[in-house]
Amino acid sequence: MSEAGEAHWQRAELAEEFLEHRQQLLPLIEVQEDLVRRIFQRHGRPLERFLDIGSGDGAMSELVRSFAPTAEAVLVDFSEPMLARAGRRLGGEGWRAVRADLSGPGWLQALPAGPYDAAVSSFAIHHLTAERKRALFAELLGLLAPGAMFVNVDVVVIGGPLAGLFDEQILANAAARRGGGQHGGEEPFDDHSEDRPDPVEDQLAWMREAGFEDVELHFKWAEGAIFGGARPAAGAAAGGAPRTTRKGAPWTPSRQSQAR
Repeated sequence: MSEAGEAHWQRAELAEEFLEHRQQLLPLIEVQEDLVRRIFQRHGRPLERFLDIGSGDGAMSELVRSFAPTAEAVLVDFSEPMLARAGRRLGGEGWRAVRADLSGPGWLQALPAGPYDAAVSSFAIHHLTAERKRALFAELLGLLAPGAMFVNVDVVVIGGPLAGLFDEQILANAAARRGGGQHGGEEPFDDHSEDRPDPVEDQLAWMREAGFEDVELHFKWAEGAIFGGARPAAGAAAGGAPRTTRKGAPWTPSRQSQAR
């Protein structure tokens, strides 16, 4: 996560409370994790080392290592409380922590040298501005080995009747965890002051612009989304023609992104 996004999570007690009940609170999290597992297993590329961007407490790294147990995880996060919890989750071997701020390109200087066999992220990149997301995707492409994938689990901007449903379900899940009590307005998980989500269509376009191929939206439920792509295999041309609309006009970001 970025320094700005981590201002909320620097408070150890808040990080502990949310992460303690993560599996119960996040909508369809078991479905999402199973899908991430299947994406990598079906891709078939061996994983020796991978990046976990905005790693938090290492839940995504734990998931990847459940199907690639010998892979080394490199966790990048700005929050010391989160990285401390990652140590408890992952144990003492097979991973390393990099404390760095994703809000600028300086985080690259703190990394062990690449390339990496995969990059993953979970509910972190939405803290960055649209401009910074776009730049981060290009930075990630440069860190990946040919053929390696980036998969992002995150929240995105939507319109229409389902807008807000993801948060509503989190609150409903929190109430159920408390035994059916009503939400009293004190739930700390309902603070989005540091969130800057963008439409998934824009983020897919930024990934293609950066040079990713096989860019796909793998899953979407209200604001929850899983999407990603791969660095072109060795010898394949990166990048491509600029994206256009169906009528052939140059593509531009949606109004929702331009406003952020």
